[in-house]
Amino acid sequence: LDTIDNKYLEERVKALGSDINIVQGQIQEIDKKRLDTVAQLNALHGAKQQCESMLKELHDDDQTTAAAVAGS
Repeated sequence: LDTIDNKYLEERVKALGSDINIVQGQIQEIDKKRLDTVAQLNALHGAKQQCESMLKELHDDDQTTAAAVAGS
């Protein structure tokens, strides 16, 4: 009876060790995906800021041109 219990427990420990390794691998994949997603979000924010900056420049140029025309 002790041998069966011992063998069962040893097999269970081995199986749990394998499951732990699998879950650790999944966590690493999730961490990498999170980093990739954060990088993508940062790139999108940067692109948005560039567009906003260009819109401001266009608006400022339009006001300068309008003021120059009005001053003529």
